[in-house]
Order: sequence, then structure tokens, then C-alpha cells
Amino acid sequence: MIVGSVGAVVVLVAALLVANRSTVAPSRLTVPTATTVPGGAQETVAPPPRQSQGHHSSRIRGVGEYSTTVTETGRILCVPSTGSCSTRSYLLHVYYPSTTRTEVMPSINSAPATGGSPYPLIVFAAGFDVDPSNYLPLINGWVRSGYVVAAPRFPLSSAWAIAHYGVNLSNTQLSDEFESDMLNQPGDMRAAITEVGLLNSNPAIPVSGLVNMNEIAAAGQSDGGDTTLAFADNTCCRDSAVKAAIVLSGAEFPPFHGQYFPSPPVPLMVAQGTADTVNPPQLSAEIYAQAPSPKVLLQLLGADHLEAYTQTNAYEASVLRTSLAFLATYLGGAPVAATHLASVGDVAGVSSEQADLS
Repeated sequence: MIVGSVGAVVVLVAALLVANRSTVAPSRLTVPTATTVPGGAQETVAPPPRQSQGHHSSRIRGVGEYSTTVTETGRILCVPSTGSCSTRSYLLHVYYPSTTRTEVMPSINSAPATGGSPYPLIVFAAGFDVDPSNYLPLINGWVRSGYVVAAPRFPLSSAWAIAHYGVNLSNTQLSDEFESDMLNQPGDMRAAITEVGLLNSNPAIPVSGLVNMNEIAAAGQSDGGDTTLAFADNTCCRDSAVKAAIVLSGAEFPPFHGQYFPSPPVPLMVAQGTADTVNPPQLSAEIYAQAPSPKVLLQLLGADHLEAYTQTNAYEASVLRTSLAFLATYLGGAPVAATHLASVGDVAGVSSEQADLS
């Protein structure tokens, strides 16, 4: 069930939000960290070479960005701190392969690289008090490998919203009320897919004709991972358009209700830092244990909650490489041999992988 008003879910959610709070600021939680590899992944490790396993085109020289406001007719957004309500809306960032050379920051409205199009779509959900731009190291890697990424800036849980509404995160009750909007975010991801479909048919904008709307994956981190798992694989919110899901340091979130992992199965990749003190590693282990095959679990040895997804380092390189192999296998394009997908995440001192691809 997608709830249209924050007020109706606050009491239910507040006691459960401690399962994974992905604030950039230090978390209020105190969770014992998992054992790390002695002298291993916390040392400086050169990132393995990036390899394209997606719909790569030699014409992709960088990452373009197109942003638009998505208005969700029939859905209501109520701001906890003010009590004001309006039609739910948010800013959608669409990152796409571009012919303009870029390094870290995307080139706004730059010329698209059309040689390898149409590209599969990844709908990405950021965590609490984080914006899509924080994940550019990972998003850039996906785009340069031939994917379009659509990332909502969630209207209440994003870093922008926390700053815009002046939320003091030390005010537990108020911050939990803003974070409770996670229950509405699967609807935002569904609206993102609809919006990309409209953009894809509009010749006046850079992403026109770039997206293969039959090849869609969902991905997200922390609260965004919870959102993604519900959106892809829970009867409460499941969208049949999603053919594969990537959950990064996420969890099964009970307030979503519904049933997780109904048939038919959605191929699932789970990634988790073993030294994550925000999202206990056992929560990702539970997802992997309960999910049907095909499934992949990537353990990032000694990684914390965010660094594997928001920094350019060996952890992020392993997440990127494994996710590209996963996406190429289950989202069309050049398939990757099962033996390769089952072992691509094994990097000494950096990451280890479990897989059930039957």
C-alpha cells in the first residue's frame, strides 16, 4: 500500500527506522561492526580497472544530465514541520550517455551519445539525507557503460529537503517524520518511469529516443535500498516493469506490509559493507537468504555505510563491476557467463561474493 500522507504513518514507522538510517552526518545508532579482514580493505587499495559490460559505445565520452519536475497527480505531499499539503512533486535527475567529455560532474543538457541507444534504464533511489548527486561515482560508471539513470530527489527524505525545511536531525521525532516518507517513495519511482517514457518521446529534449523502456532495473542505497526492494519485490508496491533489482546496504522494511519475494522472482543483487554501523550487515544477509534465485550477495570487506557508493575507491569499483555483470545478464544486452557473474565480485582484501544463479 502506498500511503499518500506522512501523518498517517509516523507512529507506525518511527520505532522501525533505526534499522537503516543513511544520514551523511554521524548516525544516532550504535551497532557493533562486523569483523573486517586484518590489514585488508581499510588500507589504500588501487581500484581495479573499470570494465564496460553494458551497452557500451565508443561514442560515450561522458555523462549528460537533464532535470525536470515530476508532478504526481492524485498523490498528496504533507510537510511534517509545517502541516501544509500540496500535490506531490519532486525533481527528477536523468543521467545519460553523452558525446561531451566529462570527469565527475555531468554536463547539463549536453548532446546525447546515440550510437548505442536505446539504452536500458536504471531507476535509482537515494538514501535518507542524501541526494542523487552524492552517488555520482557509481552513477557515472553505469552511464559510461551504456545505461540511462533516472534518480528522484525525494521531496521529504533527500538532503535538499532536510536543508530546505530546516530539519534538525537531532530532533528525533521530526527527522523520523520526514524519513517516514520512505513509504511513499515506491510511488515516486513508478512516476519516474512514467516520466522517462514521456521524455523518451519528446524530440525537444536531449534524452529523446535514448531509453529502452522494455529493459528497466531498480537500484537504491540504504532507505533507498528499502524503497527499491519494496518497489521491485514486495506485493505492496511491486512494479512489473522492473526486471532486475540492486539493493545497496538496504533491508526488508516491515511497514511496507505486503509479501516480499512473490512469484515470479526478480533477479536480485545485494551489496553490503561489513563495517556498516548504520545498516547492520545481517539485514542484507537476511535479504539474500530469503530471496529466491537468481541472486548475488557482494560483501565489501571493511566498508562503511556510504563509501562504496559515493566515493571513487576499490569498493565502488567492485560494486560497479559486479553490478554491470549482473545487469548485462538480466537486463538484456550481451550476456555474461554465469561463472563470471558468480565470481566477478571476489577481489582479495576488497570484496567477496556469494551467488545462486540457478
